[in-house]
Amino acid sequence: MKALDTILSAMKGKRIFDRFGFDLPQQNNYKSPKPQIVKNYDEWDYNPEISDWQNVMTQERLSGYELPPSLQAILENNINCSIS
Repeated sequence: MKALDTILSAMKGKRIFDRFGFDLPQQNNYKSPKPQIVKNYDEWDYNPEISDWQNVMTQERLSGYELPPSLQAILENNINCSIS
């Protein structure tokens, strides 16, 4: 205990751990989708080509989500779908 007390007393007031780097400015590019209540859920099908739910009758999109091109590139180039 005496040794631990000596170490802790010597370290008191000293910064042992510190962050490094820099702070990026805030970017508010994210647009929160407005919630939409769907009563006739059987009229909606998920369309993977547009990454959204689509109304079977009107072709209306449920959320209006747009897949960012960078994420599209990652999904297309880094997922191996072949079964061997």
